[in-house]
Amino acid sequence: MLIALVAATLIALLVGQALPRAVDAAPAMWAHIPLALGALPLIVAAMQHFVPVLTRSGATAAWLKGLPLLLMASGALAVSVFAGWLDYGWITAAALTGLAGATAMLAWMRQRSRRALGGPHPGLAWYLAAIGCLMAGLAAAALITCLPQWHAELREFHLHINLYGFIALTAVGTLQVLMPTAARQTDPAVTSRLRTDLKWALAGSLLVATGRAVMLPLAWLGALLWAWVLGRMLWSWWRLHRASLFALHGAPPVLAVSALGLAAALFADVADRPHIALLTLFLPGFLMPLVTGAAGVLAPVWLHPGKPAAVHMAGQLRLNRWTGLRALLFLTAVLLPLFGFRCSGMPAYTALVWFGLLFVVWLWRDEA
Repeated sequence: MLIALVAATLIALLVGQALPRAVDAAPAMWAHIPLALGALPLIVAAMQHFVPVLTRSGATAAWLKGLPLLLMASGALAVSVFAGWLDYGWITAAALTGLAGATAMLAWMRQRSRRALGGPHPGLAWYLAAIGCLMAGLAAAALITCLPQWHAELREFHLHINLYGFIALTAVGTLQVLMPTAARQTDPAVTSRLRTDLKWALAGSLLVATGRAVMLPLAWLGALLWAWVLGRMLWSWWRLHRASLFALHGAPPVLAVSALGLAAALFADVADRPHIALLTLFLPGFLMPLVTGAAGVLAPVWLHPGKPAAVHMAGQLRLNRWTGLRALLFLTAVLLPLFGFRCSGMPAYTALVWFGLLFVVWLWRDEA
């Protein structure tokens, strides 16, 4: 399922960013295609893969493995509403369906946390916080039809707590461990940073979402807290993995760009620059390099669990060939909007399609 969800997310990212110029539809529909149909089910499925590792427990329960598909169905329902195929009242059903799935995921993770042998890895707390933010965002969406006078505020909170709470907390909690793995060099401070920085990242996410909804200065405070967390992580990467960050091949360059893209998207958002739409930086500058970089490291492990490390490494070498050049394309997509250019999507589309073709060829050769 994880491999299929990676492919679905790559397609959703491309559709959600490439087609709005050709097909006239509500902006909310184009936002929900990459986020609710792509990122949401993939992130939850990835969590189900990592939680047993973080808690040193058994495999995911069979009943829970269908949860990403339930969340995808919730996203599809939301997309149908914004496409005009269903009455707007159905958005509450979509949000409540997603909320039920997120609640089940949170309960399962808390149960695994309590039963973890020797206590859970600190990375699990980042996932718990991320799911909590997802639940808050879905609850806000469910309330929109009940509180129409608060429509704009609830919508802003829903969007920002999902972007900088659910997605960003999951991503940064994973990147802290994924980068040393991709660079094949340990980072002794990872555990310490995961333990100490979660409170700042979570507070930052809540402040950004609340500030964008009702009081912008709070968003600036939240962005500063996030800057502290991202700065510590990036400084550690610079000290330990500098050579890998500038390599022509391997995942570290594109993973580093995803962190820079998150920082750029966050500060462009709270600066409220009218010529930069919220997702103009977030999707091509952060989510696209994040998904392609993480998939380049994890997809071979997901496709062949239990196989020797040499098998995984061979797949990683194929998927991460010329990644340094793709990182430059993603970095260009981060920089162009900051200088007022509106063609920022093209470099990211090029890198995304490039990786997608590599992904298809790798799967075909592997299965052959």
